[in-house]
Amino acid sequence: MTIESKKLSSTQTFEEVLEAVQPMITSIITKLQIYKDFDYYRQIASIAVWKAWLKAQPAKGQFSAYIYSSIKGEILNELSKEKNYLERITVVEDETLHYMLSERERGESQKSSDYLECIFTQLEQGERHIILLYYVAGYNDREIADILGLSNAVSKKRRMRVIQRLREPIFQVE
Repeated sequence: MTIESKKLSSTQTFEEVLEAVQPMITSIITKLQIYKDFDYYRQIASIAVWKAWLKAQPAKGQFSAYIYSSIKGEILNELSKEKNYLERITVVEDETLHYMLSERERGESQKSSDYLECIFTQLEQGERHIILLYYVAGYNDREIADILGLSNAVSKKRRMRVIQRLREPIFQVE
């Protein structure tokens, strides 16, 4: 049953409206080229339908157009939030690890070993311990905090400071 064959009205129950707009939701999700987390975005769309149904005012225009713009707007907002989140959480420490691994892949294992040894001698004992726990032992920030008896925030902040120090020019060993 298409939306055209079943007119939408703000006087219908929410369940009737939601049932009627399912093809519209699918169409919007397809047009926005969402191919993962399909159920999550369908839920976002359902919430948008509910909000539109609550706020609908028949005198202000066509209800189906209002629902369409509400659904599309909410999904676009969510996509924007996800994009901004992914841009903000760029993992800095992986870049450093990849650099160290690329040195080894180039057949310069001795040079890399010397490089790492030189870097480690310039780090304080606590800093070395954090780096080893994170990169070698594979612990996350919470686990490192527990091991060192620190708060999660302090543990993460110390690890980030060590990574920042490793990027400073004094650590660029020839």
